[in-house]
Parts: sequence; structure tokens; C-alpha cells
Amino acid sequence: MASMVELNFNPSDRTLRQFGWIALGGFGLLAALAWFELGMFSFGLGNARPAVAGALGAVGVLSALLSLVYPKANRILFVSLSVVTFPIGFVLSYVIMGLLFFGMFAPIAIAFRVLGRDALRRRGATSKATSHWEKARPARPKSDYFKQY
Repeated sequence: MASMVELNFNPSDRTLRQFGWIALGGFGLLAALAWFELGMFSFGLGNARPAVAGALGAVGVLSALLSLVYPKANRILFVSLSVVTFPIGFVLSYVIMGLLFFGMFAPIAIAFRVLGRDALRRRGATSKATSHWEKARPARPKSDYFKQY
């Protein structure tokens, strides 16, 4: 069975170049959160705040510079972050699909079955019918296409 989330261990130069700029934004945001001690850094970093914020910002800037000069150098960071985040994506994709199915599609199907809705008209067909073909609607005049609403 094909997975909804796949790991790319050999990304193209274009992907690595895009990743470099995305990493600049992502690690820059993390550096700002660390500097102002917001979000996941709200517990307080104390004296390590400048070092953590500087390191996160440096990783982002370095990744962006490498994407300009030598994108293949971003491969290590790209693959390592992909491997770390793969389990999260794997679980969330199946959780979201399960919630959609059991939270939306299954209740609608049950309601249609209870109400007796048969959009395909499968129940009324007789076994002696030679075909289940239905006549097409009569053709509309071409002037109707200019009055759609």
C-alpha cells in the first residue's frame, strides 16, 4: 500500500534551494520566538536565550546562503528534518483521514440509508430490464447558455 507521506532521501537541487529559503523563514521565526521567549520557549531560557536565538538564526541564514551557492549542502539538514518529522506526518495524515471518514462520510451515508435516498436508482430496477439506460434530457437552446443565472 502506498503511503500518503513519503520520505525523499535524494532531493533535487531545486527542492534543496526552496528548502533553504523556507528554512530561513522557519528558523528565523524560531529564533524570534526564542529571543522573545514566546510559544514553545515561554518557559524561559534564562542566560541561554541569546545563544539559542543566535544558533537558530544562524542555521536559517546558513541554509539560505547555501541554497544560493551550493544547494546540495542543505541535503543533510533537509533529510534529518524529514526523518524527524516523518512520524508526525504519518500519524496525522491517517488521523485526519479517519476523522474525515468516520466524522463526515459515515454519518452522511447512514443518514442517506435511513432516509431511503438512492441517487443511483439501484433499488427500483427490475431484473427483467434489458438495460438501465435513461433517456437524456432534451437539448436546450443555445441562448440559454448566455443566461446562466
